[in-house]
Amino acid sequence: MQVIYGTGQYREGKQQYRGRIIMGEHRLFLKSPDGDIPATYIPMEKIIRVRRTFSGLTIDVHASAVKHYRVILQSGSAILSALTKDLVQKRHLKKKLLFPEWFDETAGR
Repeated sequence: MQVIYGTGQYREGKQQYRGRIIMGEHRLFLKSPDGDIPATYIPMEKIIRVRRTFSGLTIDVHASAVKHYRVILQSGSAILSALTKDLVQKRHLKKKLLFPEWFDETAGR
C-alpha cells in the first residue's frame, strides 16, 4: 500500500528532484510523471532521525556502517505535517523534548 502526499522537492547534497512524495511499505520516495525516481529511495528501516525545520523536513538516514546521509524534503506545511506524523508512527520514533525532532532510540546501539 502506498500513501501519496503531494508534490515536493527532494534535496541531498547538490542533487535535487521534484515529484510526488510517496510512502510505501518499505520506502519513501518521489515519483515523477515518467515514473519512480530511484535516486530518491529512502529505506524506512534506515531512518534514524526526522526533524521539522523552516526549510522543510530533514531526514537522517543510516544506510550502512559507512554510509550516512541527510535528505531535505520541501513541500507545503500540511503535506509535511501529515508525512511527519506517518513517519513517526510507522518507525516508532521518540520525540525529543521541546523540539520538533523525533529519533530512533535503538540507533547507535
